[in-house]
Amino acid sequence: MEKSKERLERIVRQLRARGYRLTPQRMAILQTVVRSHSHPTAEEIYQQVVADFPMISPATVYKTLNVLKALDEVMELEVGGCSHYDGKVTPHPHLICMKCHTIIDLPPEAMPSMPEEALAATGFLALWYYVEIYGLCPRCQKRE
Repeated sequence: MEKSKERLERIVRQLRARGYRLTPQRMAILQTVVRSHSHPTAEEIYQQVVADFPMISPATVYKTLNVLKALDEVMELEVGGCSHYDGKVTPHPHLICMKCHTIIDLPPEAMPSMPEEALAATGFLALWYYVEIYGLCPRCQKRE
């Protein structure tokens, strides 16, 4: 698995190769998303970055997230009518709480992989997959 520092360096090279400027603000947004273990909203990312860069605008966050999505370096998850961003783009299932909208990563090894024979039988070539499992997180179960 690629470490966050190596991944950041690779993304930086990719951005430069495509002619994007790497401002300190853009780097802060990139680092916040890639290093996050949660699935922050654009507003949460903005709140983290504005502490160090008070002149940054929410538009800069959204533009940067859109660039990262276009490069397949960030995944956007629509949960509870709000977009959340996942810097971990390797295929992995998400557990989504239907009450509080918490998103939890399920380790890929916890899910059985789709049998190659079943895919071969359909003639379908899977390039990537996305799995969401909806339910209640432990905290919301206790509230029930």
